[in-house]
Amino acid sequence: MGHDVNYRTEDFRDIYRGVRDVLRAADLTFANMEFPLDPSRPPYGYPSFNGTPAYLAAAVDSGISLFSLANNHAFDGGEEGIFQTIRALEKARVQSARPFAYSGTRGNLHRPFRAETLIVKGIRVGFIAVAQFLNEPDQGRYVHVVDYSNPAQAEEFLAFIRNNSPLYDLFIVSYHGDREYVQLSSPLKRAFFRRILEAGAHIVVGHHPHVVQGYDLVQVHGAQRLAMYSMGNFISGMTWMLSPARLQGMAAATGEAYILAVDVRCGAGGCSVVQTEPIPIANYMNDSFQMVVARMSDLADGTVKLSPEWRAYYEERLTLMRDFLVRSAPGAGSATGSGRSASAP
Repeated sequence: MGHDVNYRTEDFRDIYRGVRDVLRAADLTFANMEFPLDPSRPPYGYPSFNGTPAYLAAAVDSGISLFSLANNHAFDGGEEGIFQTIRALEKARVQSARPFAYSGTRGNLHRPFRAETLIVKGIRVGFIAVAQFLNEPDQGRYVHVVDYSNPAQAEEFLAFIRNNSPLYDLFIVSYHGDREYVQLSSPLKRAFFRRILEAGAHIVVGHHPHVVQGYDLVQVHGAQRLAMYSMGNFISGMTWMLSPARLQGMAAATGEAYILAVDVRCGAGGCSVVQTEPIPIANYMNDSFQMVVARMSDLADGTVKLSPEWRAYYEERLTLMRDFLVRSAPGAGSATGSGRSASAP
């Protein structure tokens, strides 16, 4: 995300320094870009977001290579915001030394929404991003909207997955939806994600609640596939005013997420998720009063220099996160059917 406090960071690359090694080590690193990017307007945070080319460039330079543009803030800048965002991304792709792709919006109403294609180590990867709803509705013209509670929209999207996923070795879906600030994912959303996997997707990445929910590893046609229900907040300004005394509740949870490292193996029988490793992370205020990202373990063990109060805070938050992981791990007997909490950058 891009709140006003995030845009006050002197060097946007500082945001990622604590986790840059993890992001850059991956073949693909996903992020939801929850703001339009219109260089003709100043940067702006809540409630009507707008980013900057430099903010995007720092994310790409730090290793992010796959962006979802489909989210409830995608139409904050109206039609012109859509056009300017696409132009800015295309310009950035030409100028960047690191390749990246994006999905979720379109500038031409006569061009259907379609999956983006990437070739990674000889593997043909398809990627498409959709959102459940928009804050400023555009009637599904410029932003790819699929409401899982709307049977007609859900069935149309599942048919799209069935028709398009066979064209790829690995198919990834980004989905932005569900309720905000709720750690229990909607049963209807979980069922829809399962149907997306059964229709041919290998990975579904969910976001919008701003806090982590669960993830499931699902066996489909002899392969293991992945449904992530909510990534949490990788970077935002939501915890700018947080104090170490505010340990519990959603305020603290909006400053936490985790990178989910996912190993995928592809062979003659297709692609399968073979391993996942959650890396808990948190937003914190550094010595320059900037919101940046670090591993929670580094905040808790003194690797990142913090006051004793803040170090104790992150020690306790890391304990709570690890306990949550144990309680909601796949196979742990969760009554909701959700798996481990997870986040990807």
